[in-house]
Amino acid sequence: MKRLSFLSIVLLMIVALSTKAADLSGNLISLKGNSNTYLGNYLIKELEPVNINGEMMRTFEMKYDNAENPVMVYIDEQSKCRDYIVRCKNLEIKYVCKKTSFGVSLVDTKQAKYDPALNDRFLSEENFENQKKLSEGSLPIPSALELIASYFPDLLKRRDLLN
Repeated sequence: MKRLSFLSIVLLMIVALSTKAADLSGNLISLKGNSNTYLGNYLIKELEPVNINGEMMRTFEMKYDNAENPVMVYIDEQSKCRDYIVRCKNLEIKYVCKKTSFGVSLVDTKQAKYDPALNDRFLSEENFENQKKLSEGSLPIPSALELIASYFPDLLKRRDLLN
């Protein structure tokens, strides 16, 4: 067998890496399930990343059978964990990853799009308190999105907030 030259090896590596990058762009997340809430089944579909406050964030659209308007989920990649900013037309919160837990939190002012008074009007404080710890530590993205799809509807004070 002939030995491959250094340039041939580099060329093969470039081709392999560009093929891998192309494969990754086609593997967008899409999930279906039942929220076990009044909103019924959900469909989560990954969209193109968006720039929010100078940061590129992965973006997901979450639709429920019994809601007219979608819920948007933006992933804020942290050094060790991911935070999920969840936004609908009347409410915004985030599910945060900490070393020992994954649960709901208020959106900080840097990431907020709405006036905090809006959250006060539409956020169920009792369910907010109950969702501060949904899981232990970090979760894979699909698992976190499925938890959010199942728990987020309980944060809405009124059933019609997504219509």
